[in-house]
Amino acid sequence: MAYNFGYPYPNYGQQQMQQLQPQQQQIQNGGFVTVRSEQEARNYPVGYGTSITFRDENAPYIYCKTMGFSQLDQPIFEKYKLVKENAQDPVSEYKELDNSAFDSIKGEIGNIWKEIDALKKEISDGI
Repeated sequence: MAYNFGYPYPNYGQQQMQQLQPQQQQIQNGGFVTVRSEQEARNYPVGYGTSITFRDENAPYIYCKTMGFSQLDQPIFEKYKLVKENAQDPVSEYKELDNSAFDSIKGEIGNIWKEIDALKKEISDGI
């Protein structure tokens, strides 16, 4: 019979220890719901541990209502204003490229290739 001297607590395995530790609860996403007004979104029932996003069909607003896990928690209500941005033509964002820079780089690359070819010739002549 084995005795555990000096350690009065039972020897729990890793799986048993995880079961003893409290699990972190996560808020579930309830998706998007279309409403007619902010008041309708505020009155919409949300389950415990759930967050729902509302789109106001009559105003440029998005609402987010989140309910905690406890019955004593007050729901959190957030209001966001939507701002439309005009998409710009992606071609107009780029400046015209200066071809002289490319021509000078091409010239430098050509000189490098000439030096590489000369080195290859020296190596092949030496062998």
